[in-house]
Amino acid sequence: MNRLWPALLPELRQLPAAEQDEALNAARHTALDFVELLGMAAGLVVVTAVTRFTVADANLSTRLASTLLNFVVAVPLLALVLGPFHLRRLRRGLRERLRGRGHP
Repeated sequence: MNRLWPALLPELRQLPAAEQDEALNAARHTALDFVELLGMAAGLVVVTAVTRFTVADANLSTRLASTLLNFVVAVPLLALVLGPFHLRRLRRGLRERLRGRGHP
């Protein structure tokens, strides 16, 4: 398992090492709640608005370069904006699993 997950998900450290991979996989299947869905939708709209620029030149190579630049800018922005909602869902899924095991 990646060493970054226990740092990002403190709940994972409360589980035995043998169960951590399974618990993380189960947490990935936790349904998104309303706040997460709303936040992800808003983040997607913001990133789309920020990266939605075009050039007036109709030259194919210029348009292709503009599209590639938009992509290069959009991918890290999407990870930065949507990542916290993904972590929130994973933490919620791990907390539910811990509650099921009798942890407070």
